[in-house]
Amino acid sequence: MGKAWDTRRPKRNLALQDELVRAQVRAVGSSSPFWRQRFADLGRSPRSVDGVGALAAVPAAGERDVSPTGDPAGMAGLVMQGGEKQFALHTSGPQLRRAIRLRITRSSDYQQIVDGETKPTAYSWAGLGFRYPIASTRGDLDVVARAGARLWRVLGLDADDALLSALPAAATTEHVALQYAALAAGTPALFPGDDIDDLVAAARLAPPTVLAVATPTATDVVHALGEASALSRVTTVLLVGAPTADERSGVVRALRDAGTTNAAVLAVHAPTGARVMWGECRESQGVTGLHTYPDLEVVQTVDPETGDDTTAGSGGELVLTQLGMRGSALLRWRTADLVEQVTSEPCPACGRTSPRVTRLRREALVIGTNGGRFLDLRVLAGALAGRPEITDWRVVLGGRRRDGRGQVVVHLQTAADPGDAAVGAAADLRAVGSRLPTQLVAATAEELNALSGTPLTARVLERG
Repeated sequence: MGKAWDTRRPKRNLALQDELVRAQVRAVGSSSPFWRQRFADLGRSPRSVDGVGALAAVPAAGERDVSPTGDPAGMAGLVMQGGEKQFALHTSGPQLRRAIRLRITRSSDYQQIVDGETKPTAYSWAGLGFRYPIASTRGDLDVVARAGARLWRVLGLDADDALLSALPAAATTEHVALQYAALAAGTPALFPGDDIDDLVAAARLAPPTVLAVATPTATDVVHALGEASALSRVTTVLLVGAPTADERSGVVRALRDAGTTNAAVLAVHAPTGARVMWGECRESQGVTGLHTYPDLEVVQTVDPETGDDTTAGSGGELVLTQLGMRGSALLRWRTADLVEQVTSEPCPACGRTSPRVTRLRREALVIGTNGGRFLDLRVLAGALAGRPEITDWRVVLGGRRRDGRGQVVVHLQTAADPGDAAVGAAADLRAVGSRLPTQLVAATAEELNALSGTPLTARVLERG
């Protein structure tokens, strides 16, 4: 019997991942229409990806690579298509041997096993610039449940806890992952939705020890529940979606105002496209980052501007390769989350050896604009980097002085004609279906450097 998922040595984790990557890429490359075509365009065989190290040869992909127009129907190209043949080629040895026996003795049970590994039966919704469904087989949902049981242990929760979820009751990754985590751990759970009156009524019906709440609205929800005296038994608050320092401290203050001073405030997070959630260990109180599952995914980083792999251990945009999933195939998936580091060093707080993600900023590279539109800063950066006449640039995100409406202003440094450079960059952005920034303006090197000191009312994205 091998060691548990969170105590294996890093070298053993890497060896296991090499084996799982080989199996996953071969299955994906033969049965997902998008990935089959992508490997053909690369002139590579899926069999050439023989482990984690070889994943770098597969360019990271995101939702716009699969569906450039933003049509959710285009994401069907990710779904692995296959029945009995694909099952026989890519299932594990023990599972295959069991299925062969049942094929002879009980054909209905055999078909149930095949369908459970190959037939999508459930869908959750995710997305950045547009919303799209992620397909899961019955086997995938078993993985989600197993990951949920692990998450509960990382968070220090068990069957004696009681969960109240303040998330919208919808088919999102976060809602589904919480449901399966509570189910797998045997934890009583209520999911009344995000209406405050419904939450208060649920808390009075079954006083919770654990409150799960979406990070952006967490402070307001905790305040409201505190005023209703509905937090008396709460020992853990789960911030769903990696919080900033200000968001976390706001919840701590709201708990203190409600007279709840001993509750742990921990983050849980599912990057866009993921089907499982990561959590902060209770021992660290959020200091050491989010714990991942090395046998269920490979977590890497790429340069947000170029999409190239970054140096091992350094930061960048988070990319995920999901292992053992047979619904939607998310391989080298760009999440738009920025992280400081992915480390395999043992956690100094709890001792787990599973890889950890530190200082994550959720969805930092895709921003919403006024009117409900989205601008993908990765596409914008790629378009700017692809123009040789543009030598440097800054992207400033903030509000207009006259009315406070959000704007995105790109400041360009170029030795060529500034108007031609701006027109060329705009044409590149239109070609890939991206929204245009509010303005593209010429700037000197001194003006660009001065932008690095822009007040906190704006955010600055700098080249490199």
